[in-house]
Amino acid sequence: MVFKEKCSIKINLTLRVLRKREDGYHDIHSLFWRRRSPETLEIRGAPCHDRLTVEGVDISGENLVTRACGFLRERYSGKPMPPLDMRLVKRVPVGSGIGAGSGNAAALVRWFFREIAPGEAAGAHGIALIGADVAFLASGYDLALAEGVGERLEGLGEPCGLDLPGIVMFPKWRSDTADAYAAIDRGRTRSEIPPPLTREDAREESFAVLRGLMSRKTLGRLPNDFVGCCERHEADYRSLYAVAERAGALAWGLCGSGSACFALFDEKGGRDVAARLQGFIGPEGSPPFPWLHKTLVLE
Repeated sequence: MVFKEKCSIKINLTLRVLRKREDGYHDIHSLFWRRRSPETLEIRGAPCHDRLTVEGVDISGENLVTRACGFLRERYSGKPMPPLDMRLVKRVPVGSGIGAGSGNAAALVRWFFREIAPGEAAGAHGIALIGADVAFLASGYDLALAEGVGERLEGLGEPCGLDLPGIVMFPKWRSDTADAYAAIDRGRTRSEIPPPLTREDAREESFAVLRGLMSRKTLGRLPNDFVGCCERHEADYRSLYAVAERAGALAWGLCGSGSACFALFDEKGGRDVAARLQGFIGPEGSPPFPWLHKTLVLE
């Protein structure tokens, strides 16, 4: 039997870096929003050993699907999982900030708890050991407030009324998460970027953004502490934001710590607008944005 699992991505509607911890990681506060990914993970039994085949995008280093497989075997050894032959079809560039790799791993995690260990509790703190965004994308939440490194989740009730179409735009450069956090630390040490918000202020900001989007209010650029770390490409981002604003977007912003950015539209005709905007931006390397690699209309 072949299981074809749909993958997910996440959009950070808000993202605040609260503090650097003693373990070197950073506490964040973010409003996570799950969206459908164009990527899929096929899972079938294998004769002897686990095997992962990746198609579409080259990935260097350890794949999060492989890490998730090893984690599930070790952590849930009482629920033996047969050798797996997995085929991952990639469509999203790496280093884009939308958690696509985490969404691939989360697809395997969800399959495991449905087919191999039904009824078992998949603790978010444990799942986050695979990757910080895996806990959210493996959860049942479409919207959640995320704290810690992203593993402490507060699901927001459904139906939430947030069904906005949009577009994600991927530049040719990628963002390294560790470098982005280091840039925030340097900027705050030198007082070049604002000090962190308090947890309470960050929560209120997230709820204000959510209320605004639910009421279809035009919000402009959404709050993200990593925006100031993207100065090298600031003009390029501004040009995309300007196009989104002229197209009537409700909100736009940076995806995670970068490098992709997004724009959201009202549900009435918004998908058509996003598709037209995709056509205007054009294919890879074409005017007026030769540095743009790929676009993705959010469903």
